[in-house]
Amino acid sequence: MKRSVLLALLLPMSWSSQQPEPGTLPTPRQVMELLQRGSGPNVAATADTATDPRLRPHVYSLRPVDLAHAVVDAVDSLPRWEVQAGRDGVIWATRHTRVLRFVDDIYLLLVPSHDSTVVYARSASRVGKGDFGQNRRNLAELWAALDRQVAKARAHRS
Repeated sequence: MKRSVLLALLLPMSWSSQQPEPGTLPTPRQVMELLQRGSGPNVAATADTATDPRLRPHVYSLRPVDLAHAVVDAVDSLPRWEVQAGRDGVIWATRHTRVLRFVDDIYLLLVPSHDSTVVYARSASRVGKGDFGQNRRNLAELWAALDRQVAKARAHRS
């Protein structure tokens, strides 16, 4: 999806509560509902109370639209990752496993907070009852790429 189209769809924030159709982009409220379900054997979800740093929401001192640019660039930099869609502060990406090409869905929710943006994330396997920790590794890989991209954007602005 072209970056300009994706970014134009990300804002403004809306909060409807209908359930998403399979294979479609959920609303911000639906992502929050998914996050509230927490982590499981084949799901990793951020939570304010998580002890695992991979499962903590991340805060960036950027406006949501600027952070959305950074998220798209970060995902584009990762092998086997692809941005599928974005709208209303939600970004949906997928990651394919190396050997069997299983697909993991990653939903990011960008929430404005004062002069920064909080990023909540959820990674879930489409198939199987367990992921051997892959969804937590997906979030760790995403956070590292996003941190690099944000640092690069700040250096570019200086």
